[in-house]
Formats: sequence, C-alpha cells, structure tokens
Amino acid sequence: MRQDKKLMLGMTILFLITFVIFGTIVTTEKLAPFFTDRIKTKFETYLKENYKTETKNLKIGKITYKNQVYEAKVTNKENKNLYFSIYYQNKKITDTYKKDYIKGTTLLNSLENNIEKEIEKQINKKVTITFPLTLNKYSNTIKQKLIKEENIISSKLYNISFEITSSIDPVEIANKVLEITQKLQEQNIVPNEYSITINNKKENTKLKVNNLTQTTLEFNSLTQIINDIINNNESDMIKTNNITYQYAKGGK
Repeated sequence: MRQDKKLMLGMTILFLITFVIFGTIVTTEKLAPFFTDRIKTKFETYLKENYKTETKNLKIGKITYKNQVYEAKVTNKENKNLYFSIYYQNKKITDTYKKDYIKGTTLLNSLENNIEKEIEKQINKKVTITFPLTLNKYSNTIKQKLIKEENIISSKLYNISFEITSSIDPVEIANKVLEITQKLQEQNIVPNEYSITINNKKENTKLKVNNLTQTTLEFNSLTQIINDIINNNESDMIKTNNITYQYAKGGK
C-alpha cells in the first residue's frame, strides 16, 4: 500500500510540474503581444547605442512574436528594400545588420531581380544579373545612387550573364552574342561585364566565358577570343583582359 501511495504521489507531483510549465508557456504566449511596446523601446535603445550614426535613417517596423522570439524589420527610410532583422530572445538582442544592411544584401538582391525582369521584358531574353561588390565596398556616391535606385540599369554597376545556343564556331558565336548585346545597347542597358554561356546541344557541352567587356565584345576581338579558347591557346588577348572560361556537360 505504501508503494502505491508513493507512486500516486510521484504521479501527482509530475502532473503538477507539467501543468505549471505548460500553463506558464501558454500564459507567456498569450501575454506576449502586450509587451511589444516595451520591446520596441528596447530595440530603439539598442539601435541608438550600437548604430548611432545610422539611427536617423532607420525605421522599426511591426514587431511580431513567435516561438518565444520577438522580431522586427528595420528599414532604411529612403528605400524599403534596404533593411535588416532584429530579434529579442531570452533578454538578448541580436540582428542581421552587418550582413543585410551594411553589405546591402537585401537591396542588391532586390535590384538584381528588378533589373533582370526589366531586361527580359526589353529584349525578350532570360538573363542573370549580379553585383560584383557588396554595398559597403562602393564609394559613398555610388552607394547613394544604389539606395535611391537612380537609373542603375545604365550605370555599368552590375554584371550580366546569358546563354546562347550555337555550335563551337567563333563566327557563329560572335554573331549571336553581338545580336543580343546590340539589343542591350539600343535600350541603353549598360552592364559592367558579361558572362556568356555557349550551349552546344549537338556535342552536349557548354562553354562559359567570363569577364567580357564592351571592348572585347567587338566582332574581331570576340572571334579571336573564342578561337583561342577552342584551340586552348592562352593568348595575350585572354591574359590581358583577364578572361576566364569553363567547359561543362549539359547541352540538352
């Protein structure tokens, strides 16, 4: 009988502990939304103490609560696409300021997507846009231009990649590439550098050529470069212009 009573007492204590813990969690989750004003004040203090020079340019968005974490998006007042996230959990604040805001990850990703859509609409050709530098690596003048999104598409600040289908023939490749670059120029679309992938479906291979510029995209220069690559000739043209290339399978 004593053993039964001990077992019953143990089960009762376990039940009470579980009930208290569960009740505490439920209560915390229910009351969490009422603490957002207090959390916002903590966020504001944190930003002023840690990012004093930038605070005037920042705006804290709506605070949400999920899985015991408070979170808010902090945006640049000039451009909503430049932002970072800030978190409060276990009395500690963390953020993605360096990765997303200083390096401009959110802004540059947005610009890349928008420029891709604009170019594809203008020339009816799928392209990939990348910025070669993070936001903090640009001069203040260029940085402001990017934040204000001032005619970026014509500013030689980004790189463009696209694919053509062709046999590995220098003249055919040059003609097909220049047909596309001519369309870009007509629309005042001015990338910094070009990467061209030549898809040779017959041989089931792809050749990607990187670091091409307006100068090396002239017909004679481009045919010479392709010819040198095909013949594995590390010519002065390739070395001087820092041109790289890779072969790969997958020309289907």
